[in-house]
Amino acid sequence: MKVAVYNGIKNITIESREKPVAGPDDFILKVKAAALCGSDLRTYLHGHPKITPPQVLGHEFAGVVDSVGKNIKGVKVGDRVAVHPGIPCGHCYYCDRGEQNMCESRKQIGIHYQGGFGEYVLIPGKTLEVGTVVKIPEDCSYEVAALGDPLVSAMNGQEVVGTKMGDIVLILGSGPIGIFHAMLSKLRGAQDVILANPSPGRLQYAKEHSIADHYYCINEGTDFRGYIDSLTEGRGADVVIVANTSVKSACQAVELVAKNGRVLLFAGFPKEAPQLGLDGNLIHYKQIRVMGSLGSTPRQYQMAEKLLFSKRIDGELLITHRIPLEKINEGFQLMIDGKSLKVIINKFD
Repeated sequence: MKVAVYNGIKNITIESREKPVAGPDDFILKVKAAALCGSDLRTYLHGHPKITPPQVLGHEFAGVVDSVGKNIKGVKVGDRVAVHPGIPCGHCYYCDRGEQNMCESRKQIGIHYQGGFGEYVLIPGKTLEVGTVVKIPEDCSYEVAALGDPLVSAMNGQEVVGTKMGDIVLILGSGPIGIFHAMLSKLRGAQDVILANPSPGRLQYAKEHSIADHYYCINEGTDFRGYIDSLTEGRGADVVIVANTSVKSACQAVELVAKNGRVLLFAGFPKEAPQLGLDGNLIHYKQIRVMGSLGSTPRQYQMAEKLLFSKRIDGELLITHRIPLEKINEGFQLMIDGKSLKVIINKFD
């Protein structure tokens, strides 16, 4: 079979490997669609502390069950399924509380196991036990089903920050995660959603597809504060979501949120300089709640896939490029150049 092998920074090669064989507690998935993720790009550009090359990356994927081990129950050959990459242990302190995203020994496909950037991928049967395998209805494409992982991460963030009916939500960043946050905010009843981004291309794409209510291009010398004040009668946004890795955005969020507002730090920050330098007095005197979010739970993943299946969240709107496996490096370059939202690999052989 063909796989895209990560050999180190900016070094991915297309290679032939033996097709994996299912053990008694595994099943084999023939991959039909795999999406490139921002975290894949970070590994491609900077490496990953938990990944030792050579490794097949890819954790946003869907496909058809090709073979099953003798102990596997819950899926059969021919089933169309999407698989969440995170595999919690199911029995630690956090798993027992339903907080599996905080699991003390959580494994991940694409890090601890070979990932989905190849024709076939071995799936541990543990995924069926913990509830991270979802069957795909016939009227949903593999490509859309593969977007369950980024959508559910945004969903977890929405639950953490508590977006509710009537809120004015400001989202800093209009990449795939920012757009998913905009869609979910509207679904949760937000009164107005504002998308802000430093580059106009992604904003224009979002505007053409009516993703949000307002769009703002952040450039040097522009009056961002004045713009937000004009939309909120000077109060600021009820919820500000930092859907990027910029320390400056985190500081802006605290400045632009309303009194008694909520700030969500969705993404991680540069490991060499994670200190944010937030204004403590603003947080105190405005009674701001600053929160972080990470990953998701199996419960949330099943909900996210249902939103995609029902088209209450239109995953097709995020897919801007489809490429064969052989062009995966070109796909990463599209992401680097900011010319894409979701790049989907849909041809592997």
